[in-house]
Amino acid sequence: MRLLRKCECRYTVDQSLEVCNLCNHRFRTTYPPKFSPHDKYAEYRRRMKQEAKDRGVL
Repeated sequence: MRLLRKCECRYTVDQSLEVCNLCNHRFRTTYPPKFSPHDKYAEYRRRMKQEAKDRGVL
């Protein structure tokens, strides 16, 4: 199984690389955070999204 990894400037599936030779940042996995039904920041995230819509940013 190949895992997609990302540094600051690009994506790669090469597992032998630890550090990007272009930007010298470490590669990290690109998976989203785990879902939790008890998301304590959901209210703030929805409020910020609504404010962005009201200002015309989104």
